[in-house]
Amino acid sequence: MRSSIIEFKSGLRLAYMQRDSKSVGISILCGVGSENETVENNGISHFIEHMVFKGTKNRSAFQIANEIESIGAQINAFTSKQNTCYYTYSLSSEFEKCAEILSDILFNSTFDELEMEREKKVILEEISMTQDDNQDVSIENSFKAYFGDNSLGREILGPASNVKKFDKNDILNYMKENYIANNIVISVVGGVSLEKAKEIVLKYFEGKFASNKDRLWFDEKHLTKPNSLLSFKHIEQANISLAMPSYSMFDNNCYALSIVAELLGGGMSSRLFQELREKNGLVYSVFSTISAYCNNGVSSIYIGTNPKSIEKALTITAQEVNKARKEGFTLAEIEKGKKTLTSNYVFAQESTISMMRAIGKKVLFKNEMLDVDYEIEQYNSVSVDDINKALFDCFDLSKASLGYAGQKTKLDMLNALN
Repeated sequence: MRSSIIEFKSGLRLAYMQRDSKSVGISILCGVGSENETVENNGISHFIEHMVFKGTKNRSAFQIANEIESIGAQINAFTSKQNTCYYTYSLSSEFEKCAEILSDILFNSTFDELEMEREKKVILEEISMTQDDNQDVSIENSFKAYFGDNSLGREILGPASNVKKFDKNDILNYMKENYIANNIVISVVGGVSLEKAKEIVLKYFEGKFASNKDRLWFDEKHLTKPNSLLSFKHIEQANISLAMPSYSMFDNNCYALSIVAELLGGGMSSRLFQELREKNGLVYSVFSTISAYCNNGVSSIYIGTNPKSIEKALTITAQEVNKARKEGFTLAEIEKGKKTLTSNYVFAQESTISMMRAIGKKVLFKNEMLDVDYEIEQYNSVSVDDINKALFDCFDLSKASLGYAGQKTKLDMLNALN
């Protein structure tokens, strides 16, 4: 499997992986997301992601969608805290057409005022939808409680008040400052040659992005202290999310930490799932996960339970986490965790879209090509000492911040946890 990183004169990079396939995925991954925003323009990265699909000098919004679907391709985009991605997935024979359309929406969007007002309504509906997803509300609250004024605590969609006031100048100024050649990776995975991929990037993208090699976009290191953010709602379930200090994406301890998160709450045989759901019937959903950024990291636990069972659920969660910290995991558990995570890497390799996103992100943040065999080796080489270190460093409940969405409660949940 041939793979390469090509850097062009402007600083724009191509992350390429050839596969024996009749399909190809191409993504434009920009190192800009909600962490780059201020309080005043929070939500603009996501707003721009929507607006580039609403018409260009060459195509209407309908024509963009119709041309893509007429060749049997898919086009989509997403915004995260640290990046915005625009991508297509198509037959290899339609690779150039898809690249041309992506180029058109990025460089020729008109940001028509009427379309802008229509799309604001769409995004306001999206905000309302997320506010009705109480699991997401609790997780978002835990991040806000954890990060405080740090930009990583801001919501990707932004507040409705911001969305309502965005105008064309806001978009153009923000793109000029942040859609920078050396801050963008074009990821191509599938059945096209490296020579063809380079030709297409040169034709449709190189030299068209602004250039500013001094632009800094790494998140600021955050020191946190335990905090809570509660949203009281007339709903039937109590949604609780815990956020604890963790490793950045550049820390090699992340391999061990991923195994810890898997063993605590990654699957049906995990300790929290077994104790909270299978043995005590307190939850339908419980999981642990990690989020790694350039200079920060968060280890999380989510619990969805009955309002009357909050204290018991938190007590059992604390017991299981502290038991693991005191006694460690068995060798059989650790081996199971390694097998699960290495299998996930192999499964992801079989998806063109998954690999397209993965190699783009790896090159954007680390300027390294994703090597699946290397990743598997890293997981397999994790020792018991590595596991214990990650567990003590990153699942320390005394340092947890808490997010909640549910019925009003007088319970001091952080105190109950500790």
